[in-house]
Amino acid sequence: MDKKWFQKSYRRNLTDMHITDWNEEFLSKFDPKTYVDLLELAQVKSAMVYANSHVGNCYWPTKVGHMHEGLKGRDILGEMIEQCHQRGMDFIVYYSLIFNNWAYENNPSWRIIRADGKEAAADRRYGVCCPNSGYRDFAVAEIEDFCSNYDFEGIFFDMTFWPHICYCSSCQERYRKEVGKELPRIVNWEDPEWVKFQRKREEWLTEFTKLATFTAKRVKPGVAVENQFSTSIANFGQGVTAEIGKTSDYAGGDFYGGLLQESFICKLYYNLTPNKPFEFMTSRCIHLSDHTTRKSEELMKVHAYSALANDGAFLFIDAIDPVGTMNRDVYEIMGRVFGETKAYEKYLGGDLCQDVAIYFSFASKFNPADNGKNISELKRGFFSDQPHLETSVNAVKSLLNENIPFGVITKDDLKDLSDYQVIVLPKVLMMDEEEVKALREFVASGGSLYASGSASLLDKDGNKQKDFMLADVLGVSYLGETKERLTYIAPTSKAAELFPNISSEYPLTIFGPQIKAKPVNQEEVLATITLPYTDPADHTKFSSIHSNPPGIPTEYPAVILRDFGKGKVVWVAGDLEMMKYDPQRKVFINLIKSLAQKPFSFEADAPKSVEITLFHQEENKRYIINFLNFQEELPNIPISGITCRVKLEGKKPTKLMKLPGEEEIPFELKGNYVEFRTPELETFLMLALNYEQ
Repeated sequence: MDKKWFQKSYRRNLTDMHITDWNEEFLSKFDPKTYVDLLELAQVKSAMVYANSHVGNCYWPTKVGHMHEGLKGRDILGEMIEQCHQRGMDFIVYYSLIFNNWAYENNPSWRIIRADGKEAAADRRYGVCCPNSGYRDFAVAEIEDFCSNYDFEGIFFDMTFWPHICYCSSCQERYRKEVGKELPRIVNWEDPEWVKFQRKREEWLTEFTKLATFTAKRVKPGVAVENQFSTSIANFGQGVTAEIGKTSDYAGGDFYGGLLQESFICKLYYNLTPNKPFEFMTSRCIHLSDHTTRKSEELMKVHAYSALANDGAFLFIDAIDPVGTMNRDVYEIMGRVFGETKAYEKYLGGDLCQDVAIYFSFASKFNPADNGKNISELKRGFFSDQPHLETSVNAVKSLLNENIPFGVITKDDLKDLSDYQVIVLPKVLMMDEEEVKALREFVASGGSLYASGSASLLDKDGNKQKDFMLADVLGVSYLGETKERLTYIAPTSKAAELFPNISSEYPLTIFGPQIKAKPVNQEEVLATITLPYTDPADHTKFSSIHSNPPGIPTEYPAVILRDFGKGKVVWVAGDLEMMKYDPQRKVFINLIKSLAQKPFSFEADAPKSVEITLFHQEENKRYIINFLNFQEELPNIPISGITCRVKLEGKKPTKLMKLPGEEEIPFELKGNYVEFRTPELETFLMLALNYEQ
């Protein structure tokens, strides 16, 4: 077994096999040889194959659970392993945790119970089992069963999250034993008792995930384990923290959004993964609920190149037909896609250049507007109702639009904050003393910080502070919040360059409230809060029937720019970085640029559809520059002549090449930058800039 197989694997596949067995035709036409023939056609390096499914049916002669009856005892897991190994493919076993219809139906005491008292599958087709129940012993036994009987390289544990907030007897009993109280049902992020319940849910899930992981590694030492981590950005209900990622050998998960989501996730995974490359998965279909509508070849190519441009592996997800057949067209398409990406693999690696860091907080994956609601009132949906996530992703969009080198970091990166010029806290709702201390030291030592709204007002135990924990750094003291949910930022005369075409008479709209605060130094105020003539929530009194024009200037600071120690700080009273219109984006970017104390790693005039990533490969004395073109309507219209400048920090450039053909491209040395114009960019372009010291 090659313990580090994943470090050499960038082309991967998973074919969903969530097939029931009530019809004798189901899986009757399944043929392992044909399956692996198609993987070869698709140029797949590593195959993830089902040992069981959400249905609970197993694809090996299990001694513990239920084998798919349509297989009539045939060991297709063993046959698939043999076929893949004969073709030189790595084999990753897929195993579904928590989602197991067979276990759910046959063991009522294992069922997750929702807050409304109903069983989890009362009105859904998914049977989900509580990891605090007897299900955990069942899962361990099945893992031990297949790990002890087969030779494979990796395991993917799917569904490592809470599908519901569980109120089953097992959870209630455990909470009483560990906390001495009943499970709370009223959401309140400013109530330590509610927050304690959430932390317990996170602790229990992490414990269960570690149990599955350590069981696999105990029985099969050296096996690589990946736990489903797409829920890294799911809301608090799923109970997923960074600890789930740490239980894996590499980070990975499946996503179904667009390029913006993929860019955000790739940056997050790049900095979170214990080992590289991370894995980005997406389906060949528009959504998992659609079996036949395929994404275009152009779209699959963009997804694959996006992962590649961020030094990630790409896994495409197919879905088997109930009878066991597969669509050859899908694998021909992926063969062409992987045939292209394969040529770039030998150039991958290095350190991603990240001048600006978006700080993603696992403790902030909730909506304060839910305070006071019964848990049964909350909307379902993995990624819904998360102002922090929405703001983080929108900030990424603004940075992408302006070709600013960035990354996404978490609490795990606190020790490395000095690697970044600017840290952005995008509506971070909860912080702890460790974060506060690290950010204070970062700024005092010469770093720059952008913070907005109530950042550092609520600690991770649910205790609302009387003042910001970072008050000394931000230069303001907390007073309250505007009752108006639509407000304005009115720049002072000294901030004219940062607020183009915006004035105190025609201020910048913020579609939300702003924090009322007292500044330490009035000279540091760049803008103040202006309110509409009336409260927009009052429909009986207004100034203009369609809108809520600005009418009441205040002295509350809306934007602060100040020095702290050797560093710089911008604090914004409203969620400027959440706004999606160009005027607000422009001001946000101007503030970020004002915080940068040295030039960025690269500059470019690329249009908004182009993302640029830069990797420094010090051991090879070169930079790898990636250009990804993803336009709203595909296929892309080719773009030529992007002007790009890469900072060399005193190094002497020797050659600029277009990869993989290594054709030379002319460049100029201008000051500390190498400047060049790109050849035609259709979807992806990789360049290598060699240098000598």
